[in-house]
Amino acid sequence: MSFTDLFRFYQKTDENHKKDLNAVFKPEGIAVVGASSKPGKIGYQILKNIIDCGYQGNIYPVNPNDAEVLGKKAYKTVEEIPEKVDVAVISIPAPLVIQTLEGCARKGIKAVAVITSGFAEVGNTDAEVQIKKIADKNNIALLGPNMFGYVYTPSKLNASFGPSDIRPGKIAFISQSGALAISLMGWTAMEKIGLASLVNLGNKSDIDEKDLIEYFNHDENVDAILIYMEGIKEGRKFLETEIKKPVVILKVGSSKRGAKAAASHTGSLSGSDKIYEGVFKQLGLLRASTFTQAFDWARAFSLPLPKGDETVIITNGGGIGVATTDECEAVGLSLLDDPIWLEEKFRKTMPDFGSTKNPVDITGQGGVVGYREAVKIALHEDKIKSVIVLYCETAVTDPMDIAKAMNEEYQAVHRNKPVVVAMVGGERTQAALHYLNDHHIPAFTEVSEAVSALKALYKWKEIANRKSEVVKIDPAPQEAIDMIEKIKSVGRTVLLEHEARKVLELCGVPTPKWGFARNIEEAVVKAKDMYPLAMKIASPEIIHKSDVGGVAVNIQNEEQLRTQYDKMMNKVSAAMPDANILGVNLIQMMKGIECIVGLSNDPQFGPVVMFGLGGVFVEALKDVSFRIVPFGKMEAGRLINDIKTAKILDGFRGIQADKASIVQTIYSIQKLAPLVKEIDINPLITNKDGSFAVDARIIL
Repeated sequence: MSFTDLFRFYQKTDENHKKDLNAVFKPEGIAVVGASSKPGKIGYQILKNIIDCGYQGNIYPVNPNDAEVLGKKAYKTVEEIPEKVDVAVISIPAPLVIQTLEGCARKGIKAVAVITSGFAEVGNTDAEVQIKKIADKNNIALLGPNMFGYVYTPSKLNASFGPSDIRPGKIAFISQSGALAISLMGWTAMEKIGLASLVNLGNKSDIDEKDLIEYFNHDENVDAILIYMEGIKEGRKFLETEIKKPVVILKVGSSKRGAKAAASHTGSLSGSDKIYEGVFKQLGLLRASTFTQAFDWARAFSLPLPKGDETVIITNGGGIGVATTDECEAVGLSLLDDPIWLEEKFRKTMPDFGSTKNPVDITGQGGVVGYREAVKIALHEDKIKSVIVLYCETAVTDPMDIAKAMNEEYQAVHRNKPVVVAMVGGERTQAALHYLNDHHIPAFTEVSEAVSALKALYKWKEIANRKSEVVKIDPAPQEAIDMIEKIKSVGRTVLLEHEARKVLELCGVPTPKWGFARNIEEAVVKAKDMYPLAMKIASPEIIHKSDVGGVAVNIQNEEQLRTQYDKMMNKVSAAMPDANILGVNLIQMMKGIECIVGLSNDPQFGPVVMFGLGGVFVEALKDVSFRIVPFGKMEAGRLINDIKTAKILDGFRGIQADKASIVQTIYSIQKLAPLVKEIDINPLITNKDGSFAVDARIIL
């Protein structure tokens, strides 16, 4: 395999032809294989849900022992059904699924949802592989197996054995866990959260998150997609997901796969969760940390995106207003700060002792009239880009009246900007919150939830406005490839320091002045324009150079160089008399901010690039972030800004980073992805003049 072919493997996975998910969500006819008349049976509950939820298409129970199930004519097999069937929901013992799926193929059914368990999740992998092969051969979209079913409210279709009381809405909820999805069906109904769809993926033998995201991308009934994820089966496939709508991810569980100590910082600092975090950021997905936060964010996407940063808070209580101000500052929401303008616009909405500063405090005496007027102003004034409305329940106002007034004003301006609400109170306030949520105004019991939901809109706006970037990573230069092949041919897998530096230089990674010298006289010649410099022993047997006296730093002139060279050779020979000493590496000393750049291979996603602060910071803080190869220079810039300590790069002790040259390094090492196991550049020293790979380690 050529280098180009090998790198192409990392860029694009094989694409299967698209399968018909309209057959899943918008079927004209549905068969329930394993339908039962006995309450308590899964086949009974699925069929009953389909009937009770008002599905208008044709319903065909399949049961070899009954002529009729729940008032519907039953058939012995799917092939006996005389009319067209788009989707079959299969709930029968695992040994019967394969022959049933073959019957679905002969019938021309384009989608199946296999409820049945007893496949790969219990070690029966062969059977799962077989049903996948049947589905692929016949272009059948296969959901499951080992799932509780799915729901699509625009079709009034509840093909699951979960609860039947699903509220219609515009959130598509995709869950890897069936039990969790069932419990959240009831929770969303209680919280007045509407769903367009709920899909349990089960074992994901065929249809997975990517397929569903790309289907819902084009579904006008869906505003946002929410995914509960425990893991990804096909990492490279997932990286190709096209994101057109907001996708909120709740990723749980952390694998030990990436936790084993490795020979480099890159390996030891990766860990599966950090890799997943990098994947989500690279794709433009929003990662939530709790179920409530995930649904809070998803609900917010029923709102229009903000057209600017200026937010106004309207409240009837000073304390809750201050708390919200704190939350806004914590997440980076910008509050409108124009006291004279705010006084002019909002003074008439409150008593004399109210405050027009932002937060706009209409006080507890503001009442319905005050709220209506303040909200109306906030919605009509173009200078205000988003609104947070707060309410503390009082004896003199009915929260429902205030909720209705807000909704009326919002509808009057055709929902022209984002509005989120936080209300604190008792049962009356809870009813008002439900009213607002019913009318697609996200309303919460905590100010932190409201602020977080609004911030999610701003995050998505930034993602949606990103410029597209064509990513084309050129192969490593032939000279670098030849060097690597020669090293491999003699049985070595670790490049010596000067070899690593040369390979990186050939690929476009900036380095300080450096040289490799076999003896002192050669070292003197190469060091002329390099002072002050560091000198390191070069030997394939010596990994930890400083432990054996193989490192000398801050050498200022030829005299010191000769002295340090002699000392080094004596110490190293005494410590490791059998080591093969090839010479010394000379490296110009640099001042600046120490960073680390690395490349390693993840079992799930392939080659990944890491960036963080180097030196003592990397060990103490482990503040690193990842991206998956290949990615372009704009994404490399976002990677740099991802770390929590990114502000240090903007200036630290009078030293400022050269971010463009850091990007160049991150971009360039991707050329080596198909050829290496790990790369560590630590430190990469950056200052106003550039960034320089001072020390590097490459493992083939």
